[in-house]
Amino acid sequence: MQPKLEKVPHYSTSSMFVKREIVPYMDYPWHYHPEFEIIFVEKSYGVRLMGDNISNFSDGDLMFIGSNLPHVWRNDKDFYGGREDLLVDVYVIQFKIDDLSKGFFDLPEFMHIRKLFLLGQQGVLIKGKDHKKISDLIKEVYYSSGIDRLAFFIKTLDAIANTKEYELLSSPGYSNSINSTDTERINKVMNFIMENFPDEITLEEIANLVNLNKSSFCRYFKSRTKKTFSQFLNEIRIAHACKLLVNGNIKISQICYETGYNNISHFNRQFKLITGLTAKEYSKKYLINANQESETQIES
Repeated sequence: MQPKLEKVPHYSTSSMFVKREIVPYMDYPWHYHPEFEIIFVEKSYGVRLMGDNISNFSDGDLMFIGSNLPHVWRNDKDFYGGREDLLVDVYVIQFKIDDLSKGFFDLPEFMHIRKLFLLGQQGVLIKGKDHKKISDLIKEVYYSSGIDRLAFFIKTLDAIANTKEYELLSSPGYSNSINSTDTERINKVMNFIMENFPDEITLEEIANLVNLNKSSFCRYFKSRTKKTFSQFLNEIRIAHACKLLVNGNIKISQICYETGYNNISHFNRQFKLITGLTAKEYSKKYLINANQESETQIES
């Protein structure tokens, strides 16, 4: 999938770009930039695309993203209906390695942070007990300025680099497949899929959307995303199914039809293929994990 190159503003008074956005919904295209990025989604939910990974996200999503790794956060449809009780609250830090000073991170004290930069090529999802400490440090970076901001920034990188509880999302080397052409075309495809995945989407329909025949579209889509169109569509649908399984008391047969499948056997096959579990096993595993987290919070 062809992402859009984002040009990040730089200021002479700071060695990094820091912002907080409180908006009704996320409207970013699928994009990439040469800067590294730390993003803390304090409030929002939907689906996240990180390289070739497709996952759900919710309040507290915390990521370290390497240079030129394509990514986007896309809200659920609830956010686009004008509901006043829903909003996005997100903190972002973007920086280039050489913005502080060329060779700064080559100092021996930063060896662990250099390793973090390599891990960032896959997108680092931060979990566990260090999550709150790191998210608090990100807020300190936002609310401070001058040398205090720089100090909090270094502490944030140090905390992320030292955490043991994280998940690498994208396949290794995905960011190296970037190409800056036909951005509008692929974002048009992605937006259409995200808005219409609960309905039937035919290959002919999606190919016509970007003025290609079916065989040309299949080659085009696979060359950009490293996935077939049907594989990508199924992963979007199953990600939404996972969310429905854990967010409400909905029958699996109903989830099947609400995510674009008209055959429960096909739904079950795709669910097992993508998650490694049946829908019942996934739901049961989530409940066990949720109960364990609640017990841990009570004990602490």
